[in-house]
Amino acid sequence: MNKNHQPIRVGIIGAGLNGAWGGRAHIPALKALPEFMVTAVGASRQSSAEASANHFGIRHAFSDPLELALHPEVDLVTVSVRVPEHDRLIRAALQAGKHVYSEFPLGRTTAESARLLQAAQEQGVRHFVGLQSRANPVVRYVRELLAEGYVGDVLAVHVNYAVPVYPIRSKQIDQSHVYMLDDANGANQLTIAGGHLLDGIMYLLGPFSEISAILKTQAQQVLVEETGEMIHASAPDHVVVSGKLPGDAVFSSQIRNAHAGNFLIEINGTKGDLQIRSRQNFMFQIDDLTVLGTQGDGELKELPLPDYILQPPVGLIGTAAYNVAGIYQQIHRDLANHTHEAPDFQTALAIHELLDQVRKAGETGTVLTMKKTETV
Repeated sequence: MNKNHQPIRVGIIGAGLNGAWGGRAHIPALKALPEFMVTAVGASRQSSAEASANHFGIRHAFSDPLELALHPEVDLVTVSVRVPEHDRLIRAALQAGKHVYSEFPLGRTTAESARLLQAAQEQGVRHFVGLQSRANPVVRYVRELLAEGYVGDVLAVHVNYAVPVYPIRSKQIDQSHVYMLDDANGANQLTIAGGHLLDGIMYLLGPFSEISAILKTQAQQVLVEETGEMIHASAPDHVVVSGKLPGDAVFSSQIRNAHAGNFLIEINGTKGDLQIRSRQNFMFQIDDLTVLGTQGDGELKELPLPDYILQPPVGLIGTAAYNVAGIYQQIHRDLANHTHEAPDFQTALAIHELLDQVRKAGETGTVLTMKKTETV
């Protein structure tokens, strides 16, 4: 694959014209990257797949995920659909012997995610996961600054995270997001906002040594906007996580629904402070970010990114495709150079396992000591 510098050919499952993530983020990201070519799209109905293919100018359309994955003009299968469908669709790609990229959460549960990792390893293909904050150039630059000792010894990390995405704050939701109210579906405030956030924190600072948590379902009865039906919610919609990071740095975070979004990571150390701020105040893994810093004088100033920090195409800044394009750039380097830069199913499994500990801490009201592991 990819001999003679040919573009990597991608088949995307989940690129509908109804605001689906594949159409909003993956296709624009791939079209901006000459090292990739979208050759196929998949949907649950053939008519929907053909409509998407015609709209985006893509050659092939499929309603059968295995048929898409088996097509000779597909090298990499991207799974960008609701979490409950991940297992079936990823397995179709693996059955075809193709590389696969899945959005996070990888599975509905840790056990399901572990089985997908095992299946990918047994098939001998490369597997990737959409933990997109790792591809954001600001996050990667802050990681370098921390490693170089910009703030000295890290003393405290605080995250203020107000999510404006879903209208659960008003105890109502649109029909397309009702599935997120059921904790068994594995797609909620803890697994999505919390999972992406905790992955980014560990990417920056290393693994947790202690975890405590408060998980609440504040909107337990939620009105479906289109039908007026009342749905009982079991998934957490308010997540508070605290703990200890390397060097006994104290971590605290609060993730909740709000009418006005806000996102800020504050890192305080013995020599200075760093702040990561969102420009969109939408979601950490989607937004483009800025970094501000100070060393001793108390005045925070924006720190420009150095030229050597690779960035996604500038035309994507401020769009949902920006960080997704960064992940695809990492995937291309991995496939071309046989490296392991992009997050993969093993990375995802580690976050699923951490989220299990967060749940346990929240249910028991105790501080959990984490097993020593390598940095994710």
